[in-house]
Amino acid sequence: MTGREIALATLHREAVTRPCVNYCWMTNSHYMSYVAGRDYWADPQGVFVEYVRKCGINLVPQWYLPGEAHRRLEQREVMRDPQAHLQQGFREPEDVLRAIESLPEDGAVERSFDVEAAAKGYADAINTHQSLLGPEVLVIDGFGQADFMGGYTRWGYENYLAAAALYPEALRRYYHHSALCGRLQNHAIALACQRFGIAPFVYSGQDLCGSGGPLMSPQMLTTLYFPELKWCVEPLVEAEVGIVWHCDGDIRLILDSILDLGVAGLQGFEEEHGPRYEDMVRLTDPHGRPLVIWGCVSVTSTLPHGSVADVRVAVERSFLLAGAGRGHVLSSTSSIMPEAPPANIDAFFQHGQQFGREFLGG
Repeated sequence: MTGREIALATLHREAVTRPCVNYCWMTNSHYMSYVAGRDYWADPQGVFVEYVRKCGINLVPQWYLPGEAHRRLEQREVMRDPQAHLQQGFREPEDVLRAIESLPEDGAVERSFDVEAAAKGYADAINTHQSLLGPEVLVIDGFGQADFMGGYTRWGYENYLAAAALYPEALRRYYHHSALCGRLQNHAIALACQRFGIAPFVYSGQDLCGSGGPLMSPQMLTTLYFPELKWCVEPLVEAEVGIVWHCDGDIRLILDSILDLGVAGLQGFEEEHGPRYEDMVRLTDPHGRPLVIWGCVSVTSTLPHGSVADVRVAVERSFLLAGAGRGHVLSSTSSIMPEAPPANIDAFFQHGQQFGREFLGG
């Protein structure tokens, strides 16, 4: 089997003899330069492709490469919050309210959407990246969602959360508007899977939680946000396109709402904030099948601050707790950042390949 076939079989929860290994949202350009033997910044995409191939990676769920902000961070530049929302005139909750009131009506949104063109564009982007990486790698992409994190990114946390408390019906309209846009995109993705033969899986999520739990009360999320999100992803669920949802922070209080969406899998699990990997691997989807699980080596503790031996233990734990034949993908909890030593990243990929083959019988 090719690497792409291994990854696809893994996501379908089929027995495989080689591990499925995620590219881990690598933002450590030094490591990619080290693997490729040439400077990442001279040819970002070319070096990224070499990194994926040489590390034995067979799953790329997002085409996410380090950019200018990462380069500045690696140079130890002090990064300051530009507070772009203030520059855009968002200084109080009422500014958020006015922005929501200016959104177009549903009919105008629907009339402006070309599902055929969107389906072709979605498939073309995946196929372009697939052709660069070749048959040893499976490329998938994101999906339409009801937007939560875009609100605090554009409007600022205080303005956004205060507007939710003061004007909940306005926030409900915002979530519905973004859910409608996402639902139309998801119809196009389902069509792309049917018509252009791309893999029937998608990956993404919304950063709903921090280390202390949800950024908005679970009751407000259940009332305002999750009904719109569930309606948004319905075309994917009905078309049996597997959704793998990114879990950030302490998700325990809203985990049931995430599972109620009909997701096929979960990725992330910041165990230092409460969620336990051994609990996640026991979860099932609405049909009673084990959830596809991507995990679970920490990018905030083990990879940057642990020893090579610690990384190997974490890799083995990832396989052993998940078990074979249940859709396990070896993955980091989030982006591997510049502070992770090359020896630890080497251990992640090399021991992941070696132990994974032994564990799976290959």
